[in-house]
Amino acid sequence: MKNLIKKIFWISKSNAHIVIRFLGLKITFKNILINQLEDCCCIPNLDYLRSQNPRIVHPIGIVIHPKAIIGKNCSIYQNVTIGTDGKSPENIPTIGDNVIIYANAVLFGKINVGNNAKIGAGSVVTHDVPENAVVAGNPAKVIKYISTEE
Repeated sequence: MKNLIKKIFWISKSNAHIVIRFLGLKITFKNILINQLEDCCCIPNLDYLRSQNPRIVHPIGIVIHPKAIIGKNCSIYQNVTIGTDGKSPENIPTIGDNVIIYANAVLFGKINVGNNAKIGAGSVVTHDVPENAVVAGNPAKVIKYISTEE
């Protein structure tokens, strides 16, 4: 049965990008455009993301554009989207180091999120976020700044 499934789906263990369950067997598919983390996230550039040592708190529904730049030690919660604004494929976010992006936040367009920023749950971020800022809302606005001692 496994050999038949391998022939049908062209499985490559060395470059697995989509992981699904089929007939009780865990099967990996080779696809350079899509990568699934924990069966339900779309993170095409997973190797790059892993090199940044992120903390994926709840790996469900996370979508990250393949060219998005994510800083080191960021925390990303469930259902976060980081993507283009649809006007240009080059309009993608740049996320600084130690940023926390809480559940259901959406970041899109050519924006920069500064180091140590926090993005509130359900926020829609379309403008730059300064370093050490806490933003929330739709559209996201700066609520306060975090002191460097915190």
